[in-house]
Amino acid sequence: MPPSPEPLTIRETDHWAWRVHTNQAHLGHMVFVARRETQGSLADCSCEEWQDLHAGIALYERLMATLFAPDRFNYTQFGNEWAQLHVHAFPRYRDGAAWKGISFPDRQWGAAPIPEPPSPLAGAELAEFAAWFKAKLEGHVRG
Repeated sequence: MPPSPEPLTIRETDHWAWRVHTNQAHLGHMVFVARRETQGSLADCSCEEWQDLHAGIALYERLMATLFAPDRFNYTQFGNEWAQLHVHAFPRYRDGAAWKGISFPDRQWGAAPIPEPPSPLAGAELAEFAAWFKAKLEGHVRG
């Protein structure tokens, strides 16, 4: 996954940047990207990076619970297409999810989260979703 356009970055902490993934086949698919240059794995994280990632994941799950009520979360760290250390967060929906009347079925429920079918959001709609998600996150952090 190459670097995302800036509007898809919705939060930055000391150690991680949150980016809305360009493929929203799983509504709310987020990528936590290490802010320091590293092509290592999670095993290379410092204690501070681990604590920051843990806090970010906990915040992400609380927010997602209020927005879309996923049934579970899957996390992956590959580094196959893009070597920079990053972690994918896949919300999973037994009965699918919806945003602004757009349906997001989870066709792989009970299996590995393959981002298929292609995302129903692209271009301006993806940027709109990222801006909406960022506003919800900021409100959640303040509230």
